[in-house]
Amino acid sequence: MSALDIPVRIDAELLRELGDFTGILWSNIALEPIICEAIRAYMQPPPADQAQAQQPAASDAGYQWKQVFLPEGTRLRARFGRAPYFATVQNAEIKCGEQSLSPSDFANLQGSGNRNAWKAIWLRFPGSGQWVLADTCRAQQNTAITQLFKQAPQAS
Repeated sequence: MSALDIPVRIDAELLRELGDFTGILWSNIALEPIICEAIRAYMQPPPADQAQAQQPAASDAGYQWKQVFLPEGTRLRARFGRAPYFATVQNAEIKCGEQSLSPSDFANLQGSGNRNAWKAIWLRFPGSGQWVLADTCRAQQNTAITQLFKQAPQAS
């Protein structure tokens, strides 16, 4: 594939929004492949009936990571050095490109291979613009589970 060296102007606010969406700073050249992917997706959207037929029910689709459920569409982000890399929950898998990975595999995709996934992965849930550390989600879920059992009536 050849590349043309033609400057294209993009509104600064749109670049900031894209940076917030992807977790990549808008001034980083790494946005180029994301912009190209978005243009291709816009030009070739899947047929509506085909896209819906392939998707399980929204409430059922996702990846269970110990006590934290990652609904389909959840984005995962980790960094090695200054370079972020991403994955997405698709159906019941964490996909980074064509690879299906466990959270640990994803966290250690770059680097030495001894990173704690709970401390290395940030999550952005569908419909949210906020990135949250996986360990924070786990702690919140543990608190919710504890509260649930405290409120449950004791069986005799």
